[in-house]
Amino acid sequence: MEAPPPTASDSSPAPSVPEDAVLVMRARAGDRNALDELVRRYHSEVARILWRFTRRHVDLEDLVQEVFLRVVRNLAQWRAEQPFSHWLRRITVNLGRDFCRREAVRRRWQSEGPDEPDAPAPEAVESSADPAARTAAAEVKEFLAQLAPDDRTLLTLHYFEGWDFARIGQLLGWSGPVTKIRAFRARRRLRYLFQTRPRS
Repeated sequence: MEAPPPTASDSSPAPSVPEDAVLVMRARAGDRNALDELVRRYHSEVARILWRFTRRHVDLEDLVQEVFLRVVRNLAQWRAEQPFSHWLRRITVNLGRDFCRREAVRRRWQSEGPDEPDAPAPEAVESSADPAARTAAAEVKEFLAQLAPDDRTLLTLHYFEGWDFARIGQLLGWSGPVTKIRAFRARRRLRYLFQTRPRS
């Protein structure tokens, strides 16, 4: 005989998922499991954002690791007034921005063009299964790589992550008017690169 379905009085609630703030507090107190859970929650998002700045897996792995090392070193600086996810994205974006600057200097000294991808994007990072869309995205990335690092960061987050310019400006520490001017100039430069590209 089947048991009757549970009623409102005898059914137990599903276990709740700890909020990020709770996990951060536990991680600050030395709880390694809490830290591991934060990494598990945000690893894919961090990797996806950083893949916008590099197209080589070896660089991506190093950058993702560096983000979470910075998180561990700076957990005491996080304040509950801001969501943990916003704080983490700021660390991630600034690391990607710094990477762009280093790569721009390296290519300038070595007279290299943009790095070629050494493999397709990781499955968790790839945003589209459409080959035509991936090809178009790769072409846009090639043009973005020719921009100044801050311009590249700005347009990368806008076009590939879908963030509005106000949000990006907040992450990068720019005022609203400064962000608008930078966005206008960066898009004008990107348009010029596209219009003057060699035709096959």
